[in-house]
Amino acid sequence: MKFKELTIQEYEDFATHCAGRFYLNSSKMIELKKQNGWETYYVGVVDDANQVLAAAGFSKVPVMRFYHYAYAQRGILCDFHDPELTTFFTEALKKYIADHGMAYLRMDPYVEYQQLDDDGQVVENGWNHQAMTDFLASLGYAHQGFFKGWPEDRQVRYMVVMDLDDLSEDDIVANYEPNTRRTIARAKKMGVKTKELDLDHLDPFMELMDYTAKKRHFTDMGLAAYQNQIRALGSDHAKVIVSYLDTVEVHEKNAKDLADIQKEQEKTNAILVKNPNSKKMNRRQKEELERIAQIERWEQTTKELEAKYGKEIILSGAYFVIYDGEMDYISSGSYDELRKYSGPYVIQDQAIRTAKRLGLHRYNFTGTSGIFNEEGPDYGVFLFKKHLGGRPIELLGDFDLVCDPKMMKNINRMQNLKHVFKK
Repeated sequence: MKFKELTIQEYEDFATHCAGRFYLNSSKMIELKKQNGWETYYVGVVDDANQVLAAAGFSKVPVMRFYHYAYAQRGILCDFHDPELTTFFTEALKKYIADHGMAYLRMDPYVEYQQLDDDGQVVENGWNHQAMTDFLASLGYAHQGFFKGWPEDRQVRYMVVMDLDDLSEDDIVANYEPNTRRTIARAKKMGVKTKELDLDHLDPFMELMDYTAKKRHFTDMGLAAYQNQIRALGSDHAKVIVSYLDTVEVHEKNAKDLADIQKEQEKTNAILVKNPNSKKMNRRQKEELERIAQIERWEQTTKELEAKYGKEIILSGAYFVIYDGEMDYISSGSYDELRKYSGPYVIQDQAIRTAKRLGLHRYNFTGTSGIFNEEGPDYGVFLFKKHLGGRPIELLGDFDLVCDPKMMKNINRMQNLKHVFKK
């Protein structure tokens, strides 16, 4: 085995066929860090035939103004079950990172820690990777704890995913929770549609995200970041999808539905003239009247919304990344006033079906807090994902590997002083 610097292409060729790959540790996402003024590096281990066995792509991140650390977002790409390879790679990484002026390596691998059931509870006698965590610790990787929630400076430890390989599209829909299935069908019946926005026309989505960020008290990544990612990944691999109502089409549909039900009503009334005591026909007449009233209400609501929002009414939107067999749901927004149209459900239904049609292995609803009860800050969102067929997973978490002990000592001292002055 030999440690060497890799070209971006060598790294990416290996990354797209390696366990633990994720869009964040793709070279395209790592290279975006240069826009922050950070340097990027690609290194790996090769065999005698120069075949890559393990790789790491990372950026050089400033810390405490005077120092730096290496961040391998979503982990280095190495088979942690192979102790010889992992040990060799780790020792080489430590020297390389220290030689390039970085105190430590931080990584958060896309590797599951232990088996969870659909409710997020640990499966009794299920598998776990505690031995892997212990082995990494023995090599100097300091585990940063089995945290839950949303730490500001960490990637999430819990996600919700759907494995697609053994599912047909019909299976996927059948796995939706019944109320979710009905909600999607009802929304489509009401005329909710979806479309993809191109790179230069993201304004409706950004308005959604600004609104949602203010309502939900979070900071969105902003227009430039979305555009930069879409440019880097390509429009086939990074997509903004919105749900919307085309009021012209809704008016036409309402008119057609009303005409159809009125024709049925004429037939029902004709029968009732001859047989006014028919329970079946009286019940049908009542249902037809209710349906007519419902259509008229929808039509009136549509006219009111049209007067306020225009002929195209954006309901919700979401951003997705497709990378090497996986589709990841990254961010989304929706308008509370238009919640009854269930736009997010229609978007998710389309996205999951798209992932299956593309032959992808996994649909990833991405982050959740890991608090799988009503005390969780995102419990409702977790149920939304679960009811669409998702299952929760728990990842190994974050590890810090000290590479330059002297620099690390200086960083710790400065952090301690900063903490004292804050008091």
